[in-house]
Amino acid sequence: MQTRYASSEKVPEEASRPTSAPANILCGTDFSDASMQAVEVAAMFAKLVKEPLVLVHAADEPLPGTLPGDLRDSLALYARSQYHHERERLRELQIELIEAFRAGPPDAVLLAEAAASHARLLVLASGKRSGLSRWLPGGVVERVAEAADSPTLVVRDAAPLLRWTRGERRLRVLVGADFSAPSEAALRWAAWLRQLGPCDIVVTYLEPSFISYSVDFYPSLLTDELVLATRRKEERLFRKRVRELLGRSRVRVRFEAGWGYSDAHIIELAAQERADLIVVGTHSRSGWQRFGHHSVSRGVLHYAPRNVACVPGHALQDPPLYSVIQNKPTNHQVHENRNPHPGRNDPQ
Repeated sequence: MQTRYASSEKVPEEASRPTSAPANILCGTDFSDASMQAVEVAAMFAKLVKEPLVLVHAADEPLPGTLPGDLRDSLALYARSQYHHERERLRELQIELIEAFRAGPPDAVLLAEAAASHARLLVLASGKRSGLSRWLPGGVVERVAEAADSPTLVVRDAAPLLRWTRGERRLRVLVGADFSAPSEAALRWAAWLRQLGPCDIVVTYLEPSFISYSVDFYPSLLTDELVLATRRKEERLFRKRVRELLGRSRVRVRFEAGWGYSDAHIIELAAQERADLIVVGTHSRSGWQRFGHHSVSRGVLHYAPRNVACVPGHALQDPPLYSVIQNKPTNHQVHENRNPHPGRNDPQ
């Protein structure tokens, strides 16, 4: 396994993404048990796509005088020893490992490294939220997932992802989608997943009510018919688009009239479908832009007790990002595209 080292200089405030840089898988780590599992997932993705794994650790101590010199040296030695441990643990996978030890706020470091290294996928660890923690504001993981230019996989349960990457089982995926650009990107990313390994995909479209009826208003039969006709047309168009992007085999569509916030509906449907992974699109808002907007992806990421992938709407507009896999169908992909039982497992 080859190992390269990135600079430990302070992360710049802004970093541009070089279009000529090779793609890679990037994983942030703080050397906790949760992040070690995320590193293993990221390493398996790197092995599948035959690309380097960039392992990033952010030391949020930008001022040299904040800590005594001997303590800073001890922390640096500890981080290097942990890097060595991770390198030895991943040696048998035979992947190229790039170590990046950077000073700065973790979210800024991760976003800058992802942009500079042209990351195909960011992998981050986040424990299952329960009790009071479910109601606290989001942290580094949510800020990175919302602002990143690349898809972000948040690992809360590594076991099903690892078994899938090893070819031991199918991955159950739920995609929350509508007619927006981020949803289009989420569907395309789900199609990319199917090229890496076998997946059972459920695509759900949550339709809000067109008209909020009050006790003083009684809709006419004509209004009801218009609403129903519009819904049927939307459903036909949506199913057609899903078939174009994902095919028919091992894909189902759930088109439902939803009430309230759709993030709660997506989380509930994921539980019903026993999904291993929820995939949602995001508008890539950061900083002050996050305020005043109800974000479905933010709600899913914050409250869902399972793995979540957030895909920015512009992520798949950059051809090099997925050129390694595109137009190179695997044996599994060819097999799945041949449905031996026409009519079964089709979008309904």
